[in-house]
Amino acid sequence: MGITVLALAGSARRGGNTETLLDWCLAGAREEGAVVVKIALCDLDLHGCRACDACRDDGVCIQKDDMQALYPHLRTADSIVIAAPTYFQGMPAVPKMVIDRCQPFWALKYVLKQPLAAPGRPERRGAFLSCAGTTSMQAFDGSRKVMRCLWYTLDVTPAGEVLCPGIDTKGQINDQASAKVAAEQIGRHLGRERSAEKQKLGGEDKVRTCINCGKPLVDRVEEVERTGTGGSRSTGECATYRVWFCPNSDCVMYRTDLYREPIADRAAPTGR
Repeated sequence: MGITVLALAGSARRGGNTETLLDWCLAGAREEGAVVVKIALCDLDLHGCRACDACRDDGVCIQKDDMQALYPHLRTADSIVIAAPTYFQGMPAVPKMVIDRCQPFWALKYVLKQPLAAPGRPERRGAFLSCAGTTSMQAFDGSRKVMRCLWYTLDVTPAGEVLCPGIDTKGQINDQASAKVAAEQIGRHLGRERSAEKQKLGGEDKVRTCINCGKPLVDRVEEVERTGTGGSRSTGECATYRVWFCPNSDCVMYRTDLYREPIADRAAPTGR
């Protein structure tokens, strides 16, 4: 059975710019033989986190809405891609609400000390796609921080981002050929069999290369404050990562964070 890719479409406008990015990405994943599960979040019956802390008892959310159908996918998918436009310097309410509702995974991992995945499971990968009407790349900063917190909680390795500023009118993304190339490349990376990837690298991952141009990646060290749900609650802890990105200015993945690996981590918190 092929890799399973969970795709969450977070825009209220179906067939818009951000969902087009998502469809390009999924086309790349299907080329690798991946099984794609695409879910339009705005079509679901979802409610915000109540901060009731009931999930601290057993890692289960007590709210009975459509998140109950999403939870198994979020926990078992081999790859996850979230596409959410940028409104007012951040992601819209519905995809943010879904991320906030991942609090049971946080409780399972940090309070109950239980693993989210079976030992020895192949690396899980995640990607984030977004369009913004503003021309400033800083508009994506808030959403990127939320996504980093989510990936860390779900034990997912970031596999890239496609962030497109200055895209507002419906269909405008179709003029961005480089965005399509980048989205398709990330999709192939998400959909690729993990065992084949390890074999290609000779069982080692000492020299990381760009998934698009093939040139060696450059790494940096980054410290990130650990938070609770969706970046809303600080735990007072920090985690240090080594991040690899493409330095090739001629590549569509230029400066994209392609890999992220924890290299230091203080003791996990005992509560939210």
